[in-house]
Amino acid sequence: MRNCSGILFLAVLLSLLCLSCHWGAPGELLLFDFESDAELDRIHWKCHALYSLSGEFASHGAKSLKMELYPAGYPDEYPGLSPFLKEKDWRGYRELRLDVYTPRDSAESLWVSIDDREKCPDYRDRYNKRFALRQGVNTIRIPLDALTTSGTERLLDRGKIARLLIFTVHPRKKVVLCIDAIRLTS
Repeated sequence: MRNCSGILFLAVLLSLLCLSCHWGAPGELLLFDFESDAELDRIHWKCHALYSLSGEFASHGAKSLKMELYPAGYPDEYPGLSPFLKEKDWRGYRELRLDVYTPRDSAESLWVSIDDREKCPDYRDRYNKRFALRQGVNTIRIPLDALTTSGTERLLDRGKIARLLIFTVHPRKKVVLCIDAIRLTS
């Protein structure tokens, strides 16, 4: 009887650990929620971009990632977020979603680029899309079956996602955005 209760305890603990990898409803995988400083270690830091955790806007938990993006010349003319991806197999999911908050008329648009090749393919060989932003809360939704490259219209290999970029193009003034709950949904 004692062994059964130990096994039951381990089964419940394992179930809770598995659920902690998901957000909200079953079938959602939270890639980034920006609740701790550890999330800041999962970002490629570059010049002309400052990142901090903020309570200013949060669609999940208590914090979001506040990005301050500054005007710059080549090669830093595309400031934004380039996180390290732990989960590279996006098969089994239908959509990438992220919540973006613009505290004022800070940015008119945001670009999302997704690569399935490690060696930084050029613009024509990756997914690229511009999303118009309005002041306040914006939820960006990208159907994963629409992940085709910009130039050749090759379907991306959703089992080998190498990079996710979220950025602005040639900002003329400082851009402030808060991003939260980057997730895959099924």
